[in-house]
Amino acid sequence: MRRTLVVIASLLLGALLAAPAIGQSSIGGPDASDDKVTGQRYVRHDGGTDAGIRHCNNTATDPAEDNPDDNDVDSNDGGSRRQANEPFSVVDPTDPKTVVAGWNDYCLSDLGAGWQGFAYSRDRGETWTDSMVPGYPQDTSAEGKSSPLYGDHTDAGDPIAAFDNDGNLFVGGIAFNREGPVNGDVYVATYGKQDRANGYPVDYLRTRIVGKGTPNRNFGGIFQDKPMLEVDRTGGRHDGNVYVCWSRFTANGQNRILFSRSTDTGRTFSRPISLTTPGLIGSVQGCDIAIEGDGNVYVTYRTYPIGKRGAGLAFNRSTDGGVSFSRTRLIRNIAEYFPSDGERDCGDGPYVCPTEYVFHRVPLEPRVTADQSGELPGVYLTYNAIWPGSREPSKTSYESADPGTVGQSLVYVIRTTSNGASWSQPKAVDPNSKGHQFFSDIDAHRGEVAVVWQDSRTDPAYSVQRPIGNTAAAKSPPGTNEVNSFFSHSTNGTAWAASTKVSSTGHQSEYEMFGSRDIPFHGDYNWISLANTDPDDPNSPLRAYMSWTDNRDVVPGTDPREEEQDGFDVLQCRVDLGENTQSRDDGPLARRDAPFTGDNCGNGGGLDQNIYGSSLLLP
Repeated sequence: MRRTLVVIASLLLGALLAAPAIGQSSIGGPDASDDKVTGQRYVRHDGGTDAGIRHCNNTATDPAEDNPDDNDVDSNDGGSRRQANEPFSVVDPTDPKTVVAGWNDYCLSDLGAGWQGFAYSRDRGETWTDSMVPGYPQDTSAEGKSSPLYGDHTDAGDPIAAFDNDGNLFVGGIAFNREGPVNGDVYVATYGKQDRANGYPVDYLRTRIVGKGTPNRNFGGIFQDKPMLEVDRTGGRHDGNVYVCWSRFTANGQNRILFSRSTDTGRTFSRPISLTTPGLIGSVQGCDIAIEGDGNVYVTYRTYPIGKRGAGLAFNRSTDGGVSFSRTRLIRNIAEYFPSDGERDCGDGPYVCPTEYVFHRVPLEPRVTADQSGELPGVYLTYNAIWPGSREPSKTSYESADPGTVGQSLVYVIRTTSNGASWSQPKAVDPNSKGHQFFSDIDAHRGEVAVVWQDSRTDPAYSVQRPIGNTAAAKSPPGTNEVNSFFSHSTNGTAWAASTKVSSTGHQSEYEMFGSRDIPFHGDYNWISLANTDPDDPNSPLRAYMSWTDNRDVVPGTDPREEEQDGFDVLQCRVDLGENTQSRDDGPLARRDAPFTGDNCGNGGGLDQNIYGSSLLLP
């Protein structure tokens, strides 16, 4: 290895988190604080403005009665303090000072839309400018209106991205309508490397629909979902190829993993091919892509029996730049961490569960990477699963492991150095005895591999018998420091440095900000990206940039619809319709929640979920 780093050959169960990882420095950049990615001023990609940009920049909130005669669900309210989750953050390999990020953005929700946020930083993530991928419903720019997303889709999300070696950026996701025709499509937007006059470090070029859904209603037909994207940066014969995979969901549960590629910088994409057959492997979802230094492409994903619990990890491999793939091969079965109390999302009202615990879903989304430079051999897969030694019978109807049992979730990494012929035994990156670890992401570059995840070890009421952020008294949360973000890395892929807590502030992940303020949602993933600090020197130190969903800015409150407050409620303003002449039919469904109106102060802080990030310099 070109760098030496003392790593921990064996980690003690229950090791304290206070010790920083050896060789890590500059957490959070020069000011040693987390970077707030969202909640900044929005600019449009072309420097213009429109109703959407103005609404996302509007900080006003007023709980007064709304004007029902406009197209704004709450014309007294702006959209600048709305939810953001499921981030990506990638570093430009040609200019490491430039970092771009994306997320599910809810600032347009008052206007009947939700879109994919986009942001850029020119100072390694210290400061950010926010924007949106072109094509949202209010976009009046010429390029936005020419997007195939414009006019046919009200929502976009599940953001993904990668750069090529020339600084071209590829941003993907899904686009759909929440009401029919659903049109659940996978798309890829391409940005060229050219500074714009308004400060954008990349120039929007085009959007292509890669996987097309059906115009069904109520999500009953084909819905393309959970995409992932990677670009070949090996310098080899497939350099610059853009690869996209996603899950093709059908009403009968026989899902497939689909794959497409572009060999012309995102101008065209190949006809999607199916990598899986439901009858042979079961149902599948949650794909990811890794590219080895020799250009071999790996697509990994989770498997599960159709209609049943249980989980496995599987992959396909291509040796010809994504033209064809090997048959599906099962890597291993795992003990899935699956919090449930009859449902995987529990809250208030229609979402109340038998234990009255409140918790967001924690889906299994395995992530994979490989060092495209070839300095660190192998393919590395991370996921969270139940630590076998923690499993015990559940004392309530709540369960998180096999039916009737609970257990602790840890982050694991496995690898193959034999082109997938064999995989290593799972190794916990940080086998701490306290807290659940979830939403891990992984990246490898120039001889090192790094992992980021979220972790509830700071939860004072942690117990395998309860969901994250809950106490024994179900309606009494322990506080606001339950979840933090952690990082570790390795120079050989088998021994991991002591973990570092990279978030400077913890947060409560279970605030009820969704489903008319009845249920929590924390997204499905985080992100980490490695790059050299000097693009012209492959031996220069590496910098990691990582991002995560964070509720530290959410303003708690009370819910007037509840006789007994559960402690997970957020600030909201509702009018009791029993004492008001307003018709219950006024406005969209989200605004009529009998016998109360919907929340009249969505911009007041109760929905202020944000994306935070942090950089970490490695020697």
